[in-house]
Amino acid sequence: MNTRIAGIPCIVEVTHYEPYHAGTFFEPPSGPEIEYSIYDRRGRPAAWLDGKRTENDDIAILEQHEDELRGARDEEHIDAYIDALK
Repeated sequence: MNTRIAGIPCIVEVTHYEPYHAGTFFEPPSGPEIEYSIYDRRGRPAAWLDGKRTENDDIAILEQHEDELRGARDEEHIDAYIDALK
């Protein structure tokens, strides 16, 4: 997914995502959690950008990923509705 870290355009590949967990009697609530790899705009690993990453960048990437997931689910629902009309 195209994004920015420290204002620098880059590509992020989400390698692990765990949505919010409400917890149980024995476990406290947690999440959401996200892990990702960072690449430059040409798709080359950009470990140097990892050092520039802030907590705000992490939050923005998490929100962007969740927005994309919601969009994909909306498209699935729309496609299912259209298929049901046929």
